[in-house]
Amino acid sequence: MPSRKERLEMPLLRPNWPCLALAVAAALLILPLWLADAPAMPDYPARLAGFYLIHGGAQTSPLSGFYSIAWAPLPNLAGEIAVPLLAHLMPLETAARLFLSVALAMWVAGPALIHHALYGRIGLAPLAAAFFAYNVNFLWGFFNYCFAIGLCLIVFAGWIASKDWARTPRLALFAAAAIVLYFCHILGAALFLMLVATYEAGRRPIDWRHLFLDVSVISVPVGILYLFKPGSMVDGGVEFDLIDTFVHRIESIVQWHFGTPAYLLLGVLALLFVVGLWRGKIMLHPQMRLTLIATALLALLAPETAMGGWGLHLRFPAVAATLLFAASEISLSRRLAVGAAATILATLAGMSAVLADQWRAFDGQIAEFRASLRELPRGSHLMAAVDTRDDGRVPNQLYWHFTEFALMDRSIFTSLMFATRGQHIIRLAPAVDGFAATAARGGSPPKLNLLDSLATGHVRNPKIRHELRYLLRFPCHYDEVLLIHANGKSRAVPGILSLRHAGSFFSLYDVRPPAGCSVISATRP
Repeated sequence: MPSRKERLEMPLLRPNWPCLALAVAAALLILPLWLADAPAMPDYPARLAGFYLIHGGAQTSPLSGFYSIAWAPLPNLAGEIAVPLLAHLMPLETAARLFLSVALAMWVAGPALIHHALYGRIGLAPLAAAFFAYNVNFLWGFFNYCFAIGLCLIVFAGWIASKDWARTPRLALFAAAAIVLYFCHILGAALFLMLVATYEAGRRPIDWRHLFLDVSVISVPVGILYLFKPGSMVDGGVEFDLIDTFVHRIESIVQWHFGTPAYLLLGVLALLFVVGLWRGKIMLHPQMRLTLIATALLALLAPETAMGGWGLHLRFPAVAATLLFAASEISLSRRLAVGAAATILATLAGMSAVLADQWRAFDGQIAEFRASLRELPRGSHLMAAVDTRDDGRVPNQLYWHFTEFALMDRSIFTSLMFATRGQHIIRLAPAVDGFAATAARGGSPPKLNLLDSLATGHVRNPKIRHELRYLLRFPCHYDEVLLIHANGKSRAVPGILSLRHAGSFFSLYDVRPPAGCSVISATRP
């Protein structure tokens, strides 16, 4: 039996304590997904509706007259493949939550594995990287992106750890991994290739010939796939807005819940990191410096719009922060390390509790809305609009895709189902093609004060007319309008709308078609 002195000298934590702490961190981050019926994510209803269509909903009537599934090798298929497959074993919504849970777990495991590959052990820094799993992309509900980036971090850790492997099998394995990342989400593959290139370029001494050859071997298959990708990008231009989006980039790194950035937490982390560098308590791995510079530049300079998608400026700040901590070594005394780990886990528990509380409150709103859908005729056409004065505490973006609940519950055609060619396998049927959003720029509901202009087709602003051209003369194509007023009741609506149901944060209106057009969907009772 050890003496009292020997017991006092024993480590307070066993050598495997970082793995236990990381497992607890992942469990805390995942917990809100299983405490609420549905996460309060803007894109969640549309993603779930897409999985529903793939799982067989598109073959049922009347949805078969609105949507179809056209499988193609697109670089955006992680959830489209995994969730419907899992739905053969469990309810669809459970499968979606499991998919998101795995994505969060990979955001926790990836930095730890990178850290282990660099230092041969897991320290305190990758535990702090778990904060960035609650970034704006996760809270928006960007399913495939979050999954692909989490997987990218793990694959990149494998690349670092396999540096002593034979080159041929190594390159073959990671070329295949890059292809898998490509089909999960194109940005996952692009990020992995950039990480590999910059990491290898940051090693000393540099063998430029082998560097070029290695990066080419794992990049060429992805390049060929993209070059021959079916479909075409819609609105594929590139738009930069570096000044106006700077604050949004910072806010995107970590949030308490949707629309609520964790400014204090981010500020404390930044301050402690700078002080740690200054005092020599934090060291950056020298082979990761070029990689960190590249990801920081990507976070600061990424365009707002590219390849038909919006929000690219929000995709990389959290990745840059995650890699910064993954590449860092923190030197603290045993007592301070224990205290820091406990503080990190306590903060993660607080973040989890705040998110779970918001999501559970959101459950009541979802239940209220889905109950009101029983009043709508099956097979009708439903579009959404936002109250012009709806600018308050609750972000109205949370409700943008509520109409997609009607797709699942009442087989209703909606205006905002994801069906962008070259990005999604959902296709609009000829009967409704042209009456729904097919690009990110037009993928948000119009404001209430635009409805009269859209109804007549006379929209003067050319930008709005281009983005919402599918809603021009909408009374000829839509039976119902969901009006979102999350921060108070709407005072006045256009005369073409007749109230059907008044809810606490929304109203459902019948559309009165003007002379000269007829509604093409189901007849109202």
